[in-house]
Amino acid sequence: MQPNIRTTNRLSGGQLITGTGGTATGEIISIDVIADAKFNVLTGNVSSVANVTSGSALTIPAGRTIDGYFTTITLHSGTVIAYNK
Repeated sequence: MQPNIRTTNRLSGGQLITGTGGTATGEIISIDVIADAKFNVLTGNVSSVANVTSGSALTIPAGRTIDGYFTTITLHSGTVIAYNK
């Protein structure tokens, strides 16, 4: 069962993911982009996620937040914080 994103918070901690190949797995509900980021893998419930994965994908600028339910994140470049469910 997926969490209700509107009622979850960031009190469960998170993981700093940085650089090429930086990876996080688990139940992730939100991603804050700290330094401009590209993703190699972003597995979750966000439709059209293929548009933000691969080295040729769009750069997600620093200061953005991606909300959803993710199970695997692998960076191509940049720095993010992945918040646990």
